[in-house]
Amino acid sequence: MHLIYENIAGYIFKLWTGNFFQKGYEDNKDYVLDKAIWNEIGNNMNNVRKTIPAYLGRPPRNIVLYYNGYKAEEWFTWITLYSLPLLKDRMPIRNYEGWANFVKAVRLCNKLVLTSQDIKNI
Repeated sequence: MHLIYENIAGYIFKLWTGNFFQKGYEDNKDYVLDKAIWNEIGNNMNNVRKTIPAYLGRPPRNIVLYYNGYKAEEWFTWITLYSLPLLKDRMPIRNYEGWANFVKAVRLCNKLVLTSQDIKNI
């Protein structure tokens, strides 16, 4: 699961912030979100820290400021809990739907017991 949390999630974040490819790579780049959007997302994450009860685990850190230091647990919560609500209406719908499918697969992979239907869905 570390492959998903520490590699894929981090790479996708770098892709969406425009930091994945070397400079000069020419593309449509409709998947790159504006820095102001990321700052807003990061601030939203930081603001909810005060409202998360301790029994739910570590509260989210601002992804913009701390993504380099994110551990697998933080990437897990970013993927499964925070990313979809924070990205909704902030990125092209086809990119959002693709990410939503990935989130669904990750959630299914984390179930303790998988049915044959779960495996097909993944």
